[in-house]
Amino acid sequence: MTEKLEKLKQGYANLSEWLEHIMAAIVLIAIVIAICSLWAPFKEFLQTRSESGAFLKYMASVFDIVIGIEFFKLLCKPRKDTMLEVLMFVIARHMIIEHTTAFENLLSIVAISILIIVDRYFLKSKTLN
Repeated sequence: MTEKLEKLKQGYANLSEWLEHIMAAIVLIAIVIAICSLWAPFKEFLQTRSESGAFLKYMASVFDIVIGIEFFKLLCKPRKDTMLEVLMFVIARHMIIEHTTAFENLLSIVAISILIIVDRYFLKSKTLN
């Protein structure tokens, strides 16, 4: 009975790895499409570059793709440092692109500081297992 249960667990583990690979491939395709689609926002930025917020609008598109790339890396190499990079990019995007209050900026800075401290002092193993 225990042997059958172990085989079933191993089968589930293998299935989950294959599903992660499939999702990584789908995310990669989406990233390539998103990179190709940056041309239209770039042309719009060139036309409206003197307007307030034009650059931030374009940077929002770029940040979305960068976060997607970091997420793809996380799917391919599920490591703690990769996860922290994704979280830092998400927080940085929120802080730079969104119109936030001083208190929200302070919380973002504290969150990034905590992530850096965790990365520096508490992460001994580099895998998420």
